[in-house]
Amino acid sequence: MVNKTLQRRRTMKRIITTVLTITTLLLVISSTSVLAGPPVPYLDDAYPGLNYLFSGDPNTTESTDGVLDCAQDALRAGTGGDGGKLHNDFLNCDNWDFQPTDWGQASFLQGAFILGESPFSDDGGWECSGNAGPGGYNPCVNSTIRAVTTYKNQPAPGPGQNDGAKMDESRDWVLSFDFKIEIPAGDTSGNDKLFEVNGATAGASHGNDTMVVLGTGGPTTTGNYTLHHAVCTGVDQCQDASTVIDKPLTEGKMTLHYDAAEGNYNLWHDSDLLVADFDSYSDRYDASFLQIAGGGIDFANTLYDNIIWGVVNDSAACGPEGPGASVPGDFNCDGTVDVADLGIIGANFNGSSVTYVDGDANLDGGVDVADLGVVGANWSAAQSGSLSSALQSAGLNALVPEPTTVALVGLGALCLGRRRRRSA
Repeated sequence: MVNKTLQRRRTMKRIITTVLTITTLLLVISSTSVLAGPPVPYLDDAYPGLNYLFSGDPNTTESTDGVLDCAQDALRAGTGGDGGKLHNDFLNCDNWDFQPTDWGQASFLQGAFILGESPFSDDGGWECSGNAGPGGYNPCVNSTIRAVTTYKNQPAPGPGQNDGAKMDESRDWVLSFDFKIEIPAGDTSGNDKLFEVNGATAGASHGNDTMVVLGTGGPTTTGNYTLHHAVCTGVDQCQDASTVIDKPLTEGKMTLHYDAAEGNYNLWHDSDLLVADFDSYSDRYDASFLQIAGGGIDFANTLYDNIIWGVVNDSAACGPEGPGASVPGDFNCDGTVDVADLGIIGANFNGSSVTYVDGDANLDGGVDVADLGVVGANWSAAQSGSLSSALQSAGLNALVPEPTTVALVGLGALCLGRRRRRSA
């Protein structure tokens, strides 16, 4: 009798879990717009790229003729500072590496920066700090990073220092970087840039500029920016446009995705799609030059790390590390996001120490509602039938009552379980 009671309880628990899991998925799909997140840059030997990681031990020191220069407590050249290295001098540090690795080439580095402790990696990041704001001591004013793309282990083609190897307009490419910005009291973002991308060839408008994210144009401590781009109706038929970013950009990962099929850009902050399907300033997408920060009198204390510019990997295999070229949410790697993938999520829901093939769509180490959202967002992209049709054909539609009914069913089942325990 006891064994039958335990078996009934376990069966009821599985039914409740299945109902709640599928209903949660439907609620996520119907009430939110969930995307799998931005694409990730891939450095391919056959294409140009930029791999700018900044590395070394932030706490090591280096001196020249007995004077500290590549060290956190060294003299800082700059406004209000005396002596010390400045700008491209830091490319000669032995203990700190400010050169790109394999792909890319530094064009110009501006400021009395250091290799600082980074929240994004274990081996440091570019840090320009210690600024007090207008009228104060500011050793690192208007910090700027300029770099160009190159083929692997090849020099930039030139002829100018800002002329890199142009990205292929027929192939999706992605630029991403980590950043942290603190704005001192009284500072103004003015015309200061968060970042700017330039093309290898000039368009009819704005020369080589393809896009730029600028400051608000006035005093601010909020970290809000404006995207400057264009609206194009044909080749070289573009009108200036701007889009105010409606959230502060003070820390996280920026991602710029060039969509070759659509011929436009998408801009992301972390997993948030900020601006979709916008056109280049110059109606060109053969980008080859990146500028981060700079553009005006800027007293911000900044840290940048993990600047990577590459193509979208469309040949990776689907497996534990991710979907590869398959659709996100296709956990069994059969090319379709369907009921079988829902079953994988259900079997591992709230589990940990999991991989992509266990239902961890966003690769955060767990299986939860966020992963359900990825399945829902990509359901229609992977097959012609709707989710509800698939549930019906699989005989699962009867398990998906309305949300209110689900709550009552769950409550009733719990009460039933208690009554049975008392009578057992």
